[in-house]
Amino acid sequence: MSATRARYLARRQELLELEAEVQRAALAATFARWENRRVLGWAAEAGRTLLRALAHPRLRWLLLAAVARAFKRRS
Repeated sequence: MSATRARYLARRQELLELEAEVQRAALAATFARWENRRVLGWAAEAGRTLLRALAHPRLRWLLLAAVARAFKRRS
C-alpha cells in the first residue's frame, strides 16, 4: 500500500469517526428532549401494552386477518 493511500484511508477513518460522534450527540440530544416530554415513557408503555395484547392468540389472529385482507385488496 502506498503512503498516499495510507494517508487517504487514515483521513477517511478520522472523518467517519467524527461523523459518528456527531450522530451520537444528536441522538443523545433527541432522547433527552423526548425524555423531557415524557414521550419515551409513553412509547415504552404503548409497546408493553401491545406486547401484552399480542400474547393472546385470538388478537394475533385478528391482526393477521386484517393485514392479509389489506394486502388482498391492494393486489
